[in-house]
Amino acid sequence: MYLRQLTEQQYDRFCNDLAARAAISPLDPSYTVTLVINQAEYQVKLQPERHNTIAVLHALRVCREPDGPSYDLITQNAVLTAFLELLLYQGIPA
Repeated sequence: MYLRQLTEQQYDRFCNDLAARAAISPLDPSYTVTLVINQAEYQVKLQPERHNTIAVLHALRVCREPDGPSYDLITQNAVLTAFLELLLYQGIPA
């Protein structure tokens, strides 16, 4: 898990984008954002926290194969940091 504190304006804008574009499950406070990077699909799990903080909980790499998808769990902070920076810089994909 990786935590990042944002300014109040960044936090508000990011949370509004999450609410509008990210997938959410009932009774789950986290959001799932799908990123496609170099033909690889990643599902990044994000959770807004108190004090203008965003938590990146984990990510899944989804490998689409003919016999069914396979998943790789990503928990390394360096990779989670990179995913959050991409989302902050480029915005949340629609």
